[in-house]
Amino acid sequence: MRIVLLKEIPEDSALRDQWNALVLRGEQPQVFYTYEWALAVHRAYAATLRPLLFLSYDDDHSLCGVAALAGDPAGCRASFLCATTGDYCDFLGPIEQRATFVGGVLAELKKLKFDEIIFANLPADSATASVLGKGATSRGYRSFARTGYVCAQVSLSSLERRGDAKPVLPRKKMLRRFLNVMGRENPVRLDHARSWEAIEPVLPEFMQAHVARFLVTGRISNMAREERRVFLAELAKLLSERGWLDLTRMVSGTNVFAWNYGFQFQGTWFWYQPTFDSDLEKYSPGFCLLAKLIEEAAEQPEFKIVDLGLGAEEYKDRFANQTREILHVTLKSSAGQHYRGIVRYRVAELVRAVPRAEAVARAAVLRWQRLKEHVGRDGVATAWVWLVGRLGKLLWLESEVVFYEWCGAALPDSKAVRLQRLDLDDLASATSQHVDDPSTLGYLLRAASRLREGRAEGFGLVDGEGKFLHFTWTTEFDGFFLSELNAKVDAPSVDCVMLFDCWTPLPARGHGYYALAVDLVAKAVREKGKRPWIFSAASNVASMRGLESAGFQRRYSLVRQRVLGVQWIQGKTPKSDARPSRGVSAHV
Repeated sequence: MRIVLLKEIPEDSALRDQWNALVLRGEQPQVFYTYEWALAVHRAYAATLRPLLFLSYDDDHSLCGVAALAGDPAGCRASFLCATTGDYCDFLGPIEQRATFVGGVLAELKKLKFDEIIFANLPADSATASVLGKGATSRGYRSFARTGYVCAQVSLSSLERRGDAKPVLPRKKMLRRFLNVMGRENPVRLDHARSWEAIEPVLPEFMQAHVARFLVTGRISNMAREERRVFLAELAKLLSERGWLDLTRMVSGTNVFAWNYGFQFQGTWFWYQPTFDSDLEKYSPGFCLLAKLIEEAAEQPEFKIVDLGLGAEEYKDRFANQTREILHVTLKSSAGQHYRGIVRYRVAELVRAVPRAEAVARAAVLRWQRLKEHVGRDGVATAWVWLVGRLGKLLWLESEVVFYEWCGAALPDSKAVRLQRLDLDDLASATSQHVDDPSTLGYLLRAASRLREGRAEGFGLVDGEGKFLHFTWTTEFDGFFLSELNAKVDAPSVDCVMLFDCWTPLPARGHGYYALAVDLVAKAVREKGKRPWIFSAASNVASMRGLESAGFQRRYSLVRQRVLGVQWIQGKTPKSDARPSRGVSAHV
């Protein structure tokens, strides 16, 4: 056996054919093991992944083994090339040669001085899993294998069927009711895009819906990143040429309710990246899509399994009738790092077993991360001053909040920007635009939650290219909870509207967008016959100057004081009507 190392995935049709022939002869062929998948990863992630492609040849120069790995930029850690994109990863080649091939690859990695190797998403029933530990030990690595995921699957031959041979699916009454509601005007059906010509026009709407759906659930979709979008597009081009990709949409007329970016490969229909329209969440469109997909697969004899992939979502368990264990295997040359990793994992398992302890641990980790961010951004001395200040505020705190009323436009209109009301698609677009700005991502997650609650209206300042430059929200002034005072406040009159939670992404700061945005929002509020108000901390001089330049005038202020956990508010909201004042309702 001769092993060759390549540091790229060559665009070679002969290699493609030999590589895929090994996939098809494997124990359980997967689309994730194909040449096309590795090439798509290489094209999309070339800036961050350093391919280490190990090819094994027998005596007659025929390809008999493939291991698609990657090294980190520092050259210390190796992993499967497709670990962050493929639900399953493995070594390819005959079972009888697997131990020799795995050992040869590990020997090469040792020569390259890789101290840590991570084999994520390795199927437990793979021949590789049974020989990896022994091969690692003989090459000077210590091995630790744990369960990474338990993937739910639907064996179509094991499904209970009705007299007409259709499968019996869970919650059939609920399913029928929801499909009837969504298909009130036109029947709900599945639309399949399998060619690149059919996939290309609908792929952007799928990605946008995925980012929007994640925002609603308090997460940032991986599709917010350009590399992931490029990967999915490249993968679609390559797999659609072989008939292996299926971008499924659940539609009624022109309405699209749910999507699944999935695969049809060697008797398996793969549920890879699904999403749905969050506005229809009460009708469980994702559940309905999966049910219809299983029903359709069960009618076609070439399909044996619907694989539901990684993730332990509860809805998958309702359909699954079998599972597949996926391992996370770590090899380390350092004994100390090896045992520390095991102890860390065991402790984490114990903490996760007690929900309250897990919550406390997560909070502690979050505080530690924030402190490290301060140190990394501002230096140790400045971070120490910040920490001491935070501790001091627990003992004594005084803060003044100034309230401003808009009295007329003070800034000229600009044709270079426009104001638009925010919806979930806008927040999804903004997420993709500012995906490398963690503070803005945190803001957008908060904005998505607020949008879903429906008690406030959001506005975005957008330039001619659709780039979001600033965000502002409005709501009823009366009873507004002001976190700076830790209290609800009264409005001067019943027609007052509060502008709040203004945010300018970091790259857009220093251009006056804050003042321009609040001026435009105030105009929109005034056009509805309401009185626009806004507030600012008295210590925020830049904010106060911006408000005054936008036509806001100072009216009054309230002061919060807190000593040893006891707080009170000084000042009173001036009233412009006869309604008695409630003052403020403080929360200690």
